[in-house]
Amino acid sequence: MKETLGLNFTIKRENILSALSCISGIVERRNVIDVLSCVKIKAFQNTVTLTASDLDISIIASLEAQISTEGEVKVSAHMAYDIIRRLPTGLDVEFKLSNAKLSIVSGNSSFSVPVVVAGKIFPIEEDNFISNFELPAVDFSNFLTKIRFAMSSDDARYNLNGVYIHNHKQTLHCVATDGHRLSSAKIEQKIEGDFGAIVPRKAVMEVLKILDEKHNLTIKLSQTKIQFECSQYILTSKLVDGTFPDYEKIIPADEGMSLMIDSSKLADAIDRVSVVILDKVKPIKFLLKNNELTLHSISSDSNYATESLEVEYNGKELEIGFNSRYLLEVLSCIKGKCELVFYDENSAMLMKDRDSKSFLHLIMPMRV
Repeated sequence: MKETLGLNFTIKRENILSALSCISGIVERRNVIDVLSCVKIKAFQNTVTLTASDLDISIIASLEAQISTEGEVKVSAHMAYDIIRRLPTGLDVEFKLSNAKLSIVSGNSSFSVPVVVAGKIFPIEEDNFISNFELPAVDFSNFLTKIRFAMSSDDARYNLNGVYIHNHKQTLHCVATDGHRLSSAKIEQKIEGDFGAIVPRKAVMEVLKILDEKHNLTIKLSQTKIQFECSQYILTSKLVDGTFPDYEKIIPADEGMSLMIDSSKLADAIDRVSVVILDKVKPIKFLLKNNELTLHSISSDSNYATESLEVEYNGKELEIGFNSRYLLEVLSCIKGKCELVFYDENSAMLMKDRDSKSFLHLIMPMRV
């Protein structure tokens, strides 16, 4: 306990709240190993460092603070977060260690939480990183936001439980699929060497929290780990030990039948028509003919809805069904006109943003 005696510093509420918010997504509220539900708070010179890990992902946040006494302490990460987020905005917060208790004082509020003595928090060790590149954080955030919904959550298909990041011919690709749909993004980036890595689902969701769109993001890759560094955060994660499918083989190369429509107009219609279906999966049927798209849905208890839309379409008549949630998730990422490309009733449909060639979405049909 000697190293924790006398810890005392003051910090802006908003600064430490942001860091604790990121940390609380990584550690569990309760864990059989007490230290894995903790955050290590270390005050040294003019910096307070917060460290937490669940053994697969670790995060380090470095924050400016007024430090009276250096030291370090481990406390429940979720308890610290719950306290700080309930404090009034705009105030300073004082942290002080005394008698194996950490006191947290701000304004007229005062809290005392016990210190966790046993165990050490080990951040994921840095590895022999073989790739190191930088890109605007806003671009990477945009990438992940527009494809993350296609990640699988099926533990049996662990190699699909994440985003596949790979570089080929100085183009960075990010791809996600659950076997029923696929979303991909690409950007030309001067990155040396080809590589590929599957970033776990949890790491994808957590890295989005640390991306400050005013800063650049540095990404480092080894054979087994990936590290993201942005602003005051460093997040390191183990990679998924598996092989991502050869997704390029399933993306149609032939020219199909193109339908053009405003994305918000189509999304609103799908939302209305699918409201009659109370089941978890909400199938919807498309009926396409010359410059017209008709949406149909029918529930297991005979609720029925239909709506017709004027579209730009000159292909053959086609009847095909889809999971409405898959459609809505893609449409939420497209502003303005979207293009839907059809082939036949048994083949996947391509969805594209007419104004951007960076994103592509593929949705398999379903029987309705």
